[in-house]
Amino acid sequence: MKNLMKYALSALMLMSVIALGACSDDNDSKPVVDESVKSFILDKYPGAVIRDADYEGAYLEVEIMHDARIKDVYFNSADEWVATSWDVAIAELPAAVTTAVKEAYPDYRIDDADYVVTPQRESYRIDLERGNFEKLLYLTPEGEIITE
Repeated sequence: MKNLMKYALSALMLMSVIALGACSDDNDSKPVVDESVKSFILDKYPGAVIRDADYEGAYLEVEIMHDARIKDVYFNSADEWVATSWDVAIAELPAAVTTAVKEAYPDYRIDDADYVVTPQRESYRIDLERGNFEKLLYLTPEGEIITE
């Protein structure tokens, strides 16, 4: 009788574990990337592989792998392309960009850099730091400061 109770208790525990596993956090469903978005990505970024998609505020952010880089491609609610951005190593920045930053903000250091492409222009988004102070700049590839 003791062994039967032990087996029954073990079976009950096993069923509980299985039931809890079935109730995992898979309710965090990712947005479905529709065909027009997929088509745009493959046309603009040939050979790209879609890795993930999620909403970032009002925008659909689709993470892709393209040319050995992870890129974030953003679309508005009408599935229109808004921007694409990707990390850029500081050493990869054009000399015109680093020179412009050093001249305009000699006391700051470049903390992070991204390349940003929109329908209107291409630019570098530069995060600057000086102690506890931070500054965000956008510059053209030629080193012209667009916004501060």
